[in-house]
Amino acid sequence: MRPVHLFLFLFLSVSLGFSQDLETQLDNYLAETYSPEKPGATVLISRDGKAVYRKAFGMADLELGVKMKPEHVFEIGSITKQFTAVSILMLEEQGKLSVQDDITKYIPDYPTNGQTISIHHLLNHTSGIKSYTGMERFRKNARVDMTPTELIDFFKNEPMDFEPGEQFLYNNSGYILLGHIIEVVCGISYAEFIEQNIFEPLGMKNSYFGSMTKLIPNRASGYQNRDGYVNAEYLSLTLPYAAGSIMSNVDDLLTWQNAIRDNKLITAESHAKAVNGSE
Repeated sequence: MRPVHLFLFLFLSVSLGFSQDLETQLDNYLAETYSPEKPGATVLISRDGKAVYRKAFGMADLELGVKMKPEHVFEIGSITKQFTAVSILMLEEQGKLSVQDDITKYIPDYPTNGQTISIHHLLNHTSGIKSYTGMERFRKNARVDMTPTELIDFFKNEPMDFEPGEQFLYNNSGYILLGHIIEVVCGISYAEFIEQNIFEPLGMKNSYFGSMTKLIPNRASGYQNRDGYVNAEYLSLTLPYAAGSIMSNVDDLLTWQNAIRDNKLITAESHAKAVNGSE
């Protein structure tokens, strides 16, 4: 885990209003947890799709003395997988793929060793494919930019952990394959698809496909605690790719949450499939 910054995106669904007493308790707890001189956090709590608590605590940049603001942008890590899964379901609704398709329909040279590995298996972490982030070679190559094809080559010849569909094991490799399938089906990059089909239509102007070199407005710095805070180790954001490279802030993620809840991108049926797992 790279940054010590914690990104908190909380939703409050209660029948009563957001009381002053509760707000005070939250303020006190968060101010103590993320003290003014340490890496901070942003917090948003919503009710009926609207923010009822939106605050920031601690620091966004220790070296420059920049205080955290709710507008600050973070690497959201595996929340990226939500965007990837919804993208796949959008394409299924458009008739461009089926979650029951064998992945070799889109990646013909992928070595399945006689097994049937479906898009459904990738979505639900039941493929049995080795997760590349658990491999020692991954850490040694953390600074190296890779294309999606190079990422797939990195793990595709590893032994399977189990036969597809036999069990659940959280897996990042599956979402690399899903991102690549999106590119194959659409003829554009994963980043372009997300930008054109999700960020722009929803007005998510503070969300980006992450980069360590591009200028990202309001980017919060990352730190690690090694007997004191140090700058987080460099990780090329080409490596998390469709499994973890999106950057965003609490406001845009509330927009995202509301869009999913209100079926703006996918139907209620597809939403249920995403939440409960497709059959």
